Amino acid sequence: MSTPDEAQQADFKRHIIDFISQVEYSELITVEGNVPHIRPMVYVNQGLTIYMASKRNTSKVQQVKNNPHVSVIIIKSFHEAEHTKEVVIEGMAVLVTEEQERNWVFDAFKKKPLTFQEWTESGSTEEYEVITITPGLLKYFDYAQGESMPEILKLN
Repeated sequence: MSTPDEAQQADFKRHIIDFISQVEYSELITVEGNVPHIRPMVYVNQGLTIYMASKRNTSKVQQVKNNPHVSVIIIKSFHEAEHTKEVVIEGMAVLVTEEQERNWVFDAFKKKPLTFQEWTESGSTEEYEVITITPGLLKYFDYAQGESMPEILKLN
């Protein structure tokens, strides 16, 4: 596999951003000890950066604090498997402490399903942590192409 040039990398990044901007749900994978933990999460994105929110005292928040290496799977599934597309992001997660960034995330969540609108509008955001995931590796699978091998871009 040849190394993509800058134009190809920019096109690939734009394609991934378009894809993840269309999907609302993801799977967050954290690790505790040697055991992976996966859970469904709603997210918002700013470019390739993924933001999630979770109550402060959850195991996922503690797992991110203990091991910031995470993966996120974003799947756009159709009734037939051969039309499914997915992005896997491997990256580093940190808890957002800057108030302006936290506010941006909570405002972005107001456009999500009703459950998230309720807690952002109720003012109960103080009990939530915002997790930001900066990607280091992107994998894109398009099963409609008849291949199960992903397109891969290492970012750092």
